[in-house]
Amino acid sequence: MSTDVDKLWELQEVLSQLAEVDREMSVKPESFAVVDREFQDVNAEMTRITESLEDIAKERRRVDGELTDQQELLKKYQGTLMQVKNQQQYAAAWKEIDMTRKHVKELEDSVLKSMGDTDGLQKQLDDNRAGFDDLKSRHDAAYAEWQASLGDQRKRAEDLKKRAAMIEAGIPDRLRAEFHKVFRQRQGLAVARVNNDTCGGCRSRVRPALYQQLKRGELVRCESCSRILYLEKTAS
Repeated sequence: MSTDVDKLWELQEVLSQLAEVDREMSVKPESFAVVDREFQDVNAEMTRITESLEDIAKERRRVDGELTDQQELLKKYQGTLMQVKNQQQYAAAWKEIDMTRKHVKELEDSVLKSMGDTDGLQKQLDDNRAGFDDLKSRHDAAYAEWQASLGDQRKRAEDLKKRAAMIEAGIPDRLRAEFHKVFRQRQGLAVARVNNDTCGGCRSRVRPALYQQLKRGELVRCESCSRILYLEKTAS
């Protein structure tokens, strides 16, 4: 008759097999990985270009607004120039006009640069978009082929999940909760086999007193890693 520790060990084995199946299903076959890398790279590049275009457009709106303000200010200073009454006021007005003109020129140069940058980025985006539909079709087809190939593994995964549920149904609630707590804390290894008086999880020695408890079928935790210890029964 299986003890609770035997059931926990069986559950650990089933969950380990399930984790391996899940890992295998997550590994992309090279036939899909190649086109997936290309798809992800192009998609990321298009996203980067789109974000850059949005940033340039935002800055362009700010510069356009400031340019309008500076052009209005320049008109104001030029109007003031006609109303000056002495040389000192005339020189001050020309100084303001000269500074404003320089600022307007800088803003106009910035607008021209943003237009050139926008044209360059837009061309890159259009070039990427030109072949994107074909790339996406190849990507989707390769993905569908990969997923179709996982049929047997998916069935195996479902069978393992059902088996795990059946085993858990026969384990007391408190012990089942304890198992899953250790399972989460110890990277998916809650039950460790004892080999040559050593914990298979952390390689720590198991004291003789605990070893005797294991031989009697009692539940024993490793004093070092807290995993549940399992001692395989020898044929009598």
